[in-house]
Amino acid sequence: MLLVLVVAVWPRPVSEEPPRPPAVPERRLSAPEVRPPAPPAPSPPPPPVPTSLAASGEALSAALNEERVSLTSSVVIEGIDMDRSWVCAGESLHLSARLGGEPEPGAVYRWVWPVAGSGAELHPGPALQWQAPETAGRYRVRFQVCRDLGGRRVGVLAEREVELDVRWCGEQQAQRNEPLRIRVSQRGQGSFSFEALHQGSARIMAYAWDFGDGTTSTTSEPRVEHTYPLEAIGPQEIKSFTVRLQARLDRGGPLEATAFALTRGQPPSEPPPVELRVSRWRPLPEGGWRSDVVVRVPEGKAVTWERLERISLHWDGQADTSMRPWREVLQVEEELGNGGFRGYVTVRASEALPEIKQLLDQLYGHDAVGQEVVVSWSPFKREPSPEEPRTVEPPPRK
Repeated sequence: MLLVLVVAVWPRPVSEEPPRPPAVPERRLSAPEVRPPAPPAPSPPPPPVPTSLAASGEALSAALNEERVSLTSSVVIEGIDMDRSWVCAGESLHLSARLGGEPEPGAVYRWVWPVAGSGAELHPGPALQWQAPETAGRYRVRFQVCRDLGGRRVGVLAEREVELDVRWCGEQQAQRNEPLRIRVSQRGQGSFSFEALHQGSARIMAYAWDFGDGTTSTTSEPRVEHTYPLEAIGPQEIKSFTVRLQARLDRGGPLEATAFALTRGQPPSEPPPVELRVSRWRPLPEGGWRSDVVVRVPEGKAVTWERLERISLHWDGQADTSMRPWREVLQVEEELGNGGFRGYVTVRASEALPEIKQLLDQLYGHDAVGQEVVVSWSPFKREPSPEEPRTVEPPPRK
């Protein structure tokens, strides 16, 4: 083709007749295929969280407006369990930290992770229900065991980071369509009921349960109950147990699911060395509820209050916790000496949604010799709605 092109454009005398090209059989060109225009390419997703920010504890502390102080400790974070290995964008993922070593008195458990705009989000407690972003990618979440050192200073006793895989999902991959899930219901102090929820045509022959405390059980029914020993858990310590289920089918491989049971240690046998009086909550004109709180500390004793933990109990037995400096939650109207006070707490309407059964407040502090002092009360409890009377239809006439 290149040679023909050269001959065709080579200059020649005007009088010279151009040679005739050899006959080329006529070739009919097929009509070009008409294709519908391609849809516009989707806009590229925003870049994932920068690794430098996600991996840096100092950057997270700066985003939380804290001064980070690394402390030596005997507490060990043995691992972080998840209820699934990956999560669909926009859905939730449950995480739970496994702790070992010697517990630290007054330690605070929390989860921190970066968010857009060089910010950070914080959730207290040993377990986390993490809401995945709408953008697929890999995100890092950090679990920390901390101690409040006063002011902006936070001591980090131990920490561990986990990378979470967020994927784009179709309708069939949504959590509600998973073939096996576990429903958890708390029946009492350390007592739980677990129920396997199965979707599919295969029949389950056996349910193999691992309750996370060294106890296992195999049942033929999808429902099982288990009580955790509380002797090794501190009076106010919250512990999360990882529950794993393997369902053996009549055909095909087994199905697996994971859930978490969150429980608290036995309350102390001795009453706290303070007097507590709390009024019943009453509604506020602007919405929410208020409870008056009076704490009296006897002469010869002194208590320094540190933090207040609010526990949200759901109707299904699950619990969420949040920990804040006590004066951010408790409004003190009068100091009564030695750490005593007269004040009140409020509950916002957004904290008492219909799925919340009761709220519990735990006020933590320590006396002059360093002994922990804890008082608790309920700032809100929703009474179960009475069942509507059933209409009894008359028997059919014969």
